[in-house]
Amino acid sequence: MNKVREGSPHSVDALHRGEIALVINTPEGVAASLDSFSIRRTALERHVPYFTTIPAAEAAAEGIEMLQRGALSVRALQDYHSPAR
Repeated sequence: MNKVREGSPHSVDALHRGEIALVINTPEGVAASLDSFSIRRTALERHVPYFTTIPAAEAAAEGIEMLQRGALSVRALQDYHSPAR
């Protein structure tokens, strides 16, 4: 797939066509940063989740995996940081 600045077909086109379900965009450099704005904006407009760091993408992947295994439970954030009882 082309970079956005290289012309179609590129990721923004694929987002508009509904072909992308999740975006991981970690731009480096000025040109990549310019492309990343249109990618992020289109993802936002199309309600496609997007992540701009590898740690965030890894956390999302872990959450998706746990959801698929049915291993999710609800706990207060404070419970993760409280001393052992």
